[in-house]
Amino acid sequence: MSRKSGPAPTLWWLRRDLRLEDNPALHWAVERGAPVLAVYIHAPEEEAPWSPGAASQWWLRQSLQALDRQLRAAGSGLLQLSGPSLPSLQKLIKATGAEAVVWNRLYEPAIVQRDTAVKAALSAAGIETRSCAGHLLFEPWAIQTATGGPYKVFTPF
Repeated sequence: MSRKSGPAPTLWWLRRDLRLEDNPALHWAVERGAPVLAVYIHAPEEEAPWSPGAASQWWLRQSLQALDRQLRAAGSGLLQLSGPSLPSLQKLIKATGAEAVVWNRLYEPAIVQRDTAVKAALSAAGIETRSCAGHLLFEPWAIQTATGGPYKVFTPF
């Protein structure tokens, strides 16, 4: 995969947000004005101890195929990789000359830790990174009590 002349692409790193509509990460990537390369990296070991089960894996295969069909109909496609996320992204950045990577946030502890490490490593290498709120109406840290702290007791409402 060698990069053609023109603006450096943006990598749109998909995880569970396998949709074209109402996708903040895709919106940000398109707004950059550069080509957008959609990439899904299969790395279930990074989700431990909440690795996907058989039903989730079936859903994932069907959803990736459907998204790839939608992207191909729009003149693009979905690149699917397997392996650890950071090395996969670094290899793809090197191969394409991408200058930015964007994704929608996930909130499981293992994934937050992985995403934080990915963002730090890519940023240190001069790659623009952006994570977007794509799954929740409000970020967990945005919901606070009147005193400014997190809710600790949940009562019926």
